[in-house]
Amino acid sequence: MKIIIGVGNRLMKDDGFGSCLAEVIIGKVNNAEVIDLGLGNLLGVDLDKYDTIIILDVANINEEYKIFKIIPTGEGKFEETLHDLGLNTILKLYEDKEFYIVTCKPEEIEVGYGLSKECLLRIEKLIPEFTAFLRKLEINADFRVRDIIEELKKRCAYSTISNGI
Repeated sequence: MKIIIGVGNRLMKDDGFGSCLAEVIIGKVNNAEVIDLGLGNLLGVDLDKYDTIIILDVANINEEYKIFKIIPTGEGKFEETLHDLGLNTILKLYEDKEFYIVTCKPEEIEVGYGLSKECLLRIEKLIPEFTAFLRKLEINADFRVRDIIEELKKRCAYSTISNGI
C-alpha cells in the first residue's frame, strides 16, 4: 500500500504547502491513501501498513520545487527539509520502506494564513511532474492543473486581491 502525507503549519503562510495540497487531492487519487497531517507527528501514522510513503512539505532548496527519494545517510540525516525533526527517527524505524518527498520552496514563512502567490505559481509548475511521478509508482491521479490551483486558491490562498492571483 502507498500513502501521501501532507504536513505543514497553515498559520505560517507557505509552510502550509503540504497540508493544503494534501487536502485538495484527497479523493482525487486511486491506489494510495492521502492524509492531511498538518502539524501532526508522522509517528502518529501507522506506517507499518505502507510500503511507499510520500511526504508533501516545503523545503529549503535552490529549485522552485523538487521530487526525490529520501535516502538516509550513514548518520540517518536528511538535510534538505525544513522539518526534519522526527524524520531521522522515522527513517531509522522504517528502513524497509520507500520514502519520497515532494517539496516546494517557500517564499514566505511567517505568521499568517495562506499560500503566497509565488508558492501557488510553483505548485502550478509542480503538478504535471507530480502526476507523472505518481503514475510511475502506479498511483492513478489525473489532476487538472487549473482545478488544483483554483481549489488551493479557495481553501489556502491569502490576500488574493492584493497578491493579484
